[in-house]
Amino acid sequence: MTPLTGLSTAERALLKLAIKGPIVDCAPAELGVCLKLCGLKLMQRAGTVAVANGWRGSPQAFFLTRDGWALVKAERGYDPVRRAS
Repeated sequence: MTPLTGLSTAERALLKLAIKGPIVDCAPAELGVCLKLCGLKLMQRAGTVAVANGWRGSPQAFFLTRDGWALVKAERGYDPVRRAS
């Protein structure tokens, strides 16, 4: 997994934005950052496979991967979920 310290503030901001939902419409500069995060395996593009699986949104959307989700979750400092007795 990529260390969080190796990411720029723009990359971290896009990862936090992707928690709320897929990133669909973005400026060219943000698109470049999204593609860089895809190369680091922290985000993925929806693509035609997602459309074939029932995704009704844009095939140009970007989502967090498991690694991306774990990285943002670690930065936010979440504790594990506790079970109620």
